Amino acid sequence: MPVSEVHHVAMTVSDVEKAADFYEKALGYTRTLRSDVGGPGIEGSLGLPPGTTGKVQYLQGPSQIGQLELIEWNGEKRRTASAGHLELGTFLLSFQVPVDEIAEVHQRFVDLGAEVLGPPNRVLLENYGYITAFAARDLDGNLLELVSLPTREEILAFRRGELS
Repeated sequence: MPVSEVHHVAMTVSDVEKAADFYEKALGYTRTLRSDVGGPGIEGSLGLPPGTTGKVQYLQGPSQIGQLELIEWNGEKRRTASAGHLELGTFLLSFQVPVDEIAEVHQRFVDLGAEVLGPPNRVLLENYGYITAFAARDLDGNLLELVSLPTREEILAFRRGELS
């Protein structure tokens, strides 16, 4: 039996309050659980060095699936990834947005001063149909994709050659 969908994604951030404020405003997510973490239990379960502590803030979108867990760990923060799309590991976080709201969401990112990599762009994906998407970086440089996807009916119609 397969496991469930991704429940949440945990991201290390340099400032949990600033990051939570950004995601709250940019995505319209709601802050939920706020907690301080540390101690032998969390160190053992996550393989953390002794004495590691952190501040955690969860944010939730329209459902309870796919939450963001922002963690500000104690100690000096640093970004070690430098190879961009060639760096092994998570490349980006993608969030689905209704097509009629993508321009508004794009403007929200611009208004927040995020590094927006371009306007919403309509792109054809082979054997799938058209998506509309843009990318931006959060306050710590993490790449985010905001994407509008076709409906199942639109995908099937595209595959039958009824949409171009």
